[in-house]
Amino acid sequence: MLPTNLLVTRRRRDTITPAYAELNETNIEMIKHLIKLYSDSIGEKKSMLNQTLSSFENFVYDYRFIRGLAVTLDRRCKMESKTPLSPIDVRRRLFQIAAKKGLPKTDEERKIILSTVANELKTGVEEVSESMYGDLEDEMILTDFNPIDPIDLLRQYNLSLTQTLLFNATELSFTASGNWKPIFRNIKWLGLIYSIKTTTTDYWVKVDGPMSLFKLTKRYGISLAKLLPTIVNNGYWRVEAKIIDRMDKTRLLNLELDGLRHGKYLKQTIEKMTFDSTIEEDFALRFKALNTSWELLREPEPLPVGKHVMIPDFLFKKDSSRVYLEIVGFWTPEYLEDKMKKLSMIKDVDMIVAVNRQLACQRHLKNIEHLKVFLYKGKIPLKTILNYLQEKERHLVDREVQALQNLELNLVEPTVEAGDIVKMLGISLEAVKRIIPLLKTPGYRRLSDIFIKENTLETIEKAISDRLEAGKLNFLEVSKLIESLSGKNPALILETLGYQVIWHGIDSESTEIRRKQPDK
Repeated sequence: MLPTNLLVTRRRRDTITPAYAELNETNIEMIKHLIKLYSDSIGEKKSMLNQTLSSFENFVYDYRFIRGLAVTLDRRCKMESKTPLSPIDVRRRLFQIAAKKGLPKTDEERKIILSTVANELKTGVEEVSESMYGDLEDEMILTDFNPIDPIDLLRQYNLSLTQTLLFNATELSFTASGNWKPIFRNIKWLGLIYSIKTTTTDYWVKVDGPMSLFKLTKRYGISLAKLLPTIVNNGYWRVEAKIIDRMDKTRLLNLELDGLRHGKYLKQTIEKMTFDSTIEEDFALRFKALNTSWELLREPEPLPVGKHVMIPDFLFKKDSSRVYLEIVGFWTPEYLEDKMKKLSMIKDVDMIVAVNRQLACQRHLKNIEHLKVFLYKGKIPLKTILNYLQEKERHLVDREVQALQNLELNLVEPTVEAGDIVKMLGISLEAVKRIIPLLKTPGYRRLSDIFIKENTLETIEKAISDRLEAGKLNFLEVSKLIESLSGKNPALILETLGYQVIWHGIDSESTEIRRKQPDK
């Protein structure tokens, strides 16, 4: 993003577009010189660098273009104060003396004040004079510079132009060919006020612009501008916005951009994603530290809500169970109203809604009674969440077990484990373990939590018997034999077939397989 005085645009009737810098040889060569200038200026004052930069501001280049590039390059610099004394300490002492003696009106009076401070600090007048404003930008020393590819710099500059133009937007609408999850996630992270409508093939997202709000317009404008890199990180995208004319505040101009015409000009980078709030981050860290059997996902895929979509803050996932968590917050009363309206439209979705007591929105709660709602203060209580998840899990397992009573499974594989049945039936592991003793599996024998074909078990038994007749057999060898014949859990199969493992050492090779002797 750039200072607004460096914004360069083109207008035609009621449309406005950023004056994008072309990715041509002329601009690339000029930028190579700029980058070299910065690299060569390491160790010099910023004022010297600025003086040389001004030579680029001639009739060939708009000074706003050069200064806009310089702003971007400045952000890649490290500046330090190299004065012998602390500028803040020096100024404080000078102002204290000047307050007592009066502001100096002549050079002689100024030298007297400087000498007084020099004596206090036991240094020379020149050191005091040099340090007085050493922390101002022009006096800072360039100590390091991170170079950038010229084309990347041009694209970054063009992106910054577009972001700066959006500072004066009343609304922004866009669509894209994909990448929706990070787009929706970024909208929420940036705290933007939005609505999403579905089309026959995709979504159109409308975001209220900073000039439509009464408060926080600057901060909100920056957030809106930060959304742009995520939008343009697509094969196809289209952006439409209403921009307030800086010359005539009552006039709205149209901004229309799309990936086919403008994508080549813009740098495609996505801001690092973080949590919306410390409350969400704190909850996620505490929940994951419990190491429950539930997987916690941050901002899952959007949920359809009428003609709109909604992205819950979290999803708890375990087997086929899915429970969403939405933490209610707001920017404006209208936003809160819209949030609660969307929640009231959620159908056939298991969702927990955590509402901050301080929001004073109890009048809305009756509209979302079909969801699990609780109030919190400060932190999201883990016990409330865990109790609900455990209750949900118990009810789900009970329903699954009830629905599968007396089920007959037509199995195919030689050996089937509980996990295989989970995938086959799409139910939880707990439910499978409870119904395994009740399942009818023609042609199979149940060994604890696995099913094995009768003829497979017979083949394994004969193979073990033949090997034992030929000589000794250890546990490692018999395990490989059983697995080669499609058996699983060798120890369990050996136990079932009436064999025992005699251990003569601590490793499986120091063992001997013997048939159990009948009890006398």
